[in-house]
Order: sequence, then C-alpha cells, then structure tokens
Amino acid sequence: MIVVVGRLDQPRTALVAHRAAARGARVEVVATAAPGAVGDRHLAELAAVGVGHAAVLRTPAASLGPADLELALRYLPDIGVVVVADDAAALGATAAAAAAWSGARLVLVVTADAADETPTTGVADLVPIVLEAPASDPDGAFAGLVGALAVGLDGGADAAGAWAATLDALGIEPVGGSQARSVRPRRAAR
Repeated sequence: MIVVVGRLDQPRTALVAHRAAARGARVEVVATAAPGAVGDRHLAELAAVGVGHAAVLRTPAASLGPADLELALRYLPDIGVVVVADDAAALGATAAAAAAWSGARLVLVVTADAADETPTTGVADLVPIVLEAPASDPDGAFAGLVGALAVGLDGGADAAGAWAATLDALGIEPVGGSQARSVRPRRAAR
C-alpha cells in the first residue's frame, strides 16, 4: 500500500494519490482537509478514483503535525511506500521513523526554496528518495512521475529500477547524464 501524506488544500497531495491509484495501486491519504463543503469535495474526488482516506484531519490548520502523522501511520497495516507530498521538512523525520518501522520506502517531495535544506530522516538505515517539485505543475506531470515511482517501489523494485521504469513508462529521458538531477520528455520518432 502507498500512503500519501500532505495537505488536500494543495493539489500535489491529491494528484500524487490519484496518479498512483490510476496505476492500480492501493492508496491511502494521511492529510488535512478543510472542514465543510470544500473538504468534502476533496475527499469525494479521491474516493471516486479509489483513494482511501485512512486518516484525514478536518481542520483549517495548514498542515499535519508530526504527532498526528505518527499516530496515523502507526495504525496502517502493510505500508510499502510513504510519499510525503507536502511539508517534508516538518514531517520527514516522523515519516522516516514509521517507514523504517514498517519496512516501507520513503519518498520526500521538497520545494525549490527548501531543496538545500533536505530533511534528515534521523534513521541510519533509511535513505529516502528526495524529489524537488517544480514551481508549477499545471498538468500534473510531476505528480504523475511521483505516483508512478511510488507504484514501482510498492511493487518491489529497488530505487534505481523504479526510477528507470518510471522514466521509461512516462517517456522521459535523462538530461546531462544525470538521471537524478534533470529530466525532459522524449521527442517522438519521426
């Protein structure tokens, strides 16, 4: 199972969950959602595509607290991958501890302004996959990449294998010789 952690008032969390579920994965979100109609709409949209909401805090608060995340992850069985789609700096260590305890893989999505401050996990044997989100993802392409990567990891592939399979499946090729730093769409054969 893939657990996507974040905020439903930010599109990335829901998009990553949606894209992973569209690839046939079992997906649950652990997130905050606004009380009232807006939060109801977000949860209904996720449920419509098969994404569960195992632990959603209905609050106007901007994000989950580490204690909320710890409690939610403690009660979810069979976690294969934890994706922290939002607030990785604040939640990365808590997610790492839960991932290490459950034997799950960890993917942290950071923003450009926080990329130099990659969160440390505090767990010696756990090496997270850290992805820098683009400033804008209007068509959800980055969310699709994160979702596909999570599905590959959940399927048992190692980090390098899941990354290579994701790039291949999405038609992306490395730029400048570094798969981990920069990618671009492949051009169609003429």
